[in-house]
Amino acid sequence: GSGWFELEHNAFGIPFNTFTERFEKLEEALQIIIPMLADERPTFSGDHYTVVEAINQPAPLSKIPIMIGGSGEKKTLRMVAQYADESNLTCQPDEIPRKLEALDAHCERLGRDRSEIKVTKLVMGVIGRTMEEAHASVDAFVAMKGWPAEVADFYRGVATIGDADTFGEEMQKLIDAGIDGVTLNLVPNGHDPEMVMLAGESATRAMG
Repeated sequence: GSGWFELEHNAFGIPFNTFTERFEKLEEALQIIIPMLADERPTFSGDHYTVVEAINQPAPLSKIPIMIGGSGEKKTLRMVAQYADESNLTCQPDEIPRKLEALDAHCERLGRDRSEIKVTKLVMGVIGRTMEEAHASVDAFVAMKGWPAEVADFYRGVATIGDADTFGEEMQKLIDAGIDGVTLNLVPNGHDPEMVMLAGESATRAMG
């Protein structure tokens, strides 16, 4: 993606720039990185980056897919159609059909085979062996972060929280909306191998 977290930029001394400039940087970077991953030596001169016969050695043994995350219908999904192998949507579930229509339109306009692009959805998730355990994990996470009530309520509203059955049902709804898979971000308990396995099994069942 184009980057959204200013603290990360500041930590590494990278200018955060404007929203428009970050998108410009992303597109220029794609025009450099993609041929480098294909064992080519691109020469490129843009407003932000300049390279001369840039080399990437050793070359990858197989194709490295390009994933672009985000849901902007004008810029992000256009870049997906033009450059990417996978789109990782960050929208609300009820917005998925409209995002897919926008991607289809960009592909048609650019002459890209839509079937070449895998579409996934970023899911902020919290899973537990029981509903009570899942919600307890959220409560502990919120307390540890010291979030104010409005932030905690927002997180609870956007996250998928529940036991394996509930989790699977929510994943199934996403698949039914037309996407190919999910990218799970299990922030509160993703460090627990048992919870990771439980979430993976639940999502796998939903996707057949």
